[in-house]
Order: sequence, then structure tokens, then C-alpha cells
Amino acid sequence: MFPQLAALLGILTAGLISPGPDFFLIVKNSMSGSRSRAFATGWGIAAGLCIQVLALSLGLAVAPPVVLRVVQLAGAAFLVWVGLKALFAKSEADRTQAALDHAGARIRERGQAAAGFMEGFLCNVTNVKVFVFFTSIFSQFVTPESPASWHVLMPVVVVAHGAVMWTLITWALLFPPVARQLARAQRWLPRVFGVILIGFALFVIWESLRG
Repeated sequence: MFPQLAALLGILTAGLISPGPDFFLIVKNSMSGSRSRAFATGWGIAAGLCIQVLALSLGLAVAPPVVLRVVQLAGAAFLVWVGLKALFAKSEADRTQAALDHAGARIRERGQAAAGFMEGFLCNVTNVKVFVFFTSIFSQFVTPESPASWHVLMPVVVVAHGAVMWTLITWALLFPPVARQLARAQRWLPRVFGVILIGFALFVIWESLRG
């Protein structure tokens, strides 16, 4: 079981650090000026992983193609919405001033955390490619001969790995030297990420309609 676990962790790590919508979203939100939003985004992604693994466990890997296509298009619409928000977002200076002028800064942070969580959750749970990725992993690592404990342990490992790794990535992005470099690009980099997310959305739409 331990060699299987090591191989699983290696595959999950390689898949996680490959640039995709989740990665660009969490980098963008790490530049939002709100630590709560940044960390909550990663936790939302982990919650999305829970749903993906649960759907797989319930046998939805054999769902009709039209269902997966609807989920794909919903995910594309969400990415367009997030991308447009990034393109037309206020500058960091504007947001900081607004926070200083607002008496309910704590309430604002809770709102930022909730927004980050929902963005991370929706970005992951509507990403059909993640579902297909897990389907291929489960088919390789879970067989009729696998012990019952492995059937339980593997989904737990998938979700726990995602939660830990996204938290570590957020810590790295908020590390002062890295954060200072990102802050210097605050006026244009979020807009670049917005364009990238819209690009992902257009690719998903094209792929869905082509299929």
C-alpha cells in the first residue's frame, strides 16, 4: 500500500502544480489584499475536490455526456465571470482606501473569505477535466483486489492533499518577498489573469461544442 500511496501523491502533486484555472484563480486572489480571501480560495478548491470524489464514488463517471457538457458550460460561464471581474477590478490602492474608510473591516474580511471560498469551490467543482483526471487515477489505483481500507483511504488522501497543497501555495504567494514582487505588478497582473481565465473558458466552450 505504501508504494501505491507514494505514487498517488506524486501524481496528485504533478497534476496540482500544472497551471490551470484553480492555480490562476488562487494567484489572483492572493493579490486581492485579503489574506482571508486567499486562504479561503484554497479551502473552496478542497471542498470542490470532496464533491468530485463523492461524484466519482457514486458512479457518476458513467453519467450521460450531456450532463458533463452542461457542467463544462457552467464552468466556462463561471470562468468568464471571474475573468471579467479581474479585468474591471479596482486597483489595490482603491480597495485599501475603501477598507480604511469602512468601519466594518472585520465584516468585509468575512465577506472576502466567503467570496474566495465560493470562487474556489465553483472553479473546481465545474472543472470536468479534474473529474476525468480523478476517474483515470481511480481506475489505476482502485481495483477489485484492493483492500477495503484503500477504497476509503484514497479519497481521503486526494482531498487532504489538495487542502494542504493549496494552503502551502497560498503561504508561498503571501510570503513577503513574493508578495512584494506581486504587489509591483498589481495594476496589470490581475488583468492578465483575467484574460487567461477567459481564455480557459473559451477553450472549454470550444471543446464542449466540438464534442
